[in-house]
Amino acid sequence: MRIGAHVSVAGGLDQAVGNAAAVGCEALQVFVSNARGWAPPPVDPAADERFRAGLAGAGLGPLFVHAPYLVNFASASPVTRERSSEAVAAALAKGAAIGAAGVVVHAGAALASGRAAGLASTREALLPLADASAALDGPDLVLELTAGTRGALAARFEDMAELLAACGNHPRLTVCMDTCHAQAAGYDLGDPAGAAKALDELFATLGDRVVLIHANDSRDPVGAGRDRHCPIGTGTIGDQGFTAILAHPGLATLPVITETTGDPAQMAADLTRLRRLRPLPRG
Repeated sequence: MRIGAHVSVAGGLDQAVGNAAAVGCEALQVFVSNARGWAPPPVDPAADERFRAGLAGAGLGPLFVHAPYLVNFASASPVTRERSSEAVAAALAKGAAIGAAGVVVHAGAALASGRAAGLASTREALLPLADASAALDGPDLVLELTAGTRGALAARFEDMAELLAACGNHPRLTVCMDTCHAQAAGYDLGDPAGAAKALDELFATLGDRVVLIHANDSRDPVGAGRDRHCPIGTGTIGDQGFTAILAHPGLATLPVITETTGDPAQMAADLTRLRRLRPLPRG
């Protein structure tokens, strides 16, 4: 298990290496373009190579790229779907250039079109992207389980299994489970027994498709359907919940990445707390 954080790239992508090392990351996640816009990431092969060398020199990895939040392949809007495909294609290309293991994309929501149409449009978008990344031996397309807000395509584990099946279980489509999202979607991670049960269900349903855990505490109670992160140990999951989550054998070899804050001091505190709560390595 390698623990890390989503770190800032302000001032250039190569700044992420120092930012990650400074807060005690072992793994990391970054944005490569505006998180709330459609503009593609800059093309700069020399900077990409410097970044890869910096990661290797610092012993950091795996690396994940998070796609912009606007991406929604289940949207009823053809314009949104087209822009989503372009944004994710650009993120995959950049991820390949910088050695990312995966590009994380929220599973999306079908608000106006309904679930069946949302699954169909998502399949139509995801399969060419996954094929293209596979052909270049690029990053996985990592679908993130969401918080269960209205129209969510994949907040529950069985819904994600249905989405993967709709995409023919393409080998380059993998899964990220976010602890805050799972708590919001009705999995009681604040109770140690509930956390163990939820993770048993996660791996029974999705198996080795799960390649990444986002570790975020939740401001809201279980089942609230609200995606509001807070620092580790300060929310409704708490230290007891995270102790049970990190102890689950399914997480033993997975990266665990926080998205709780942009403040380096709090980020470092979250990582220290997670390292304290994770099981000691077996001798």
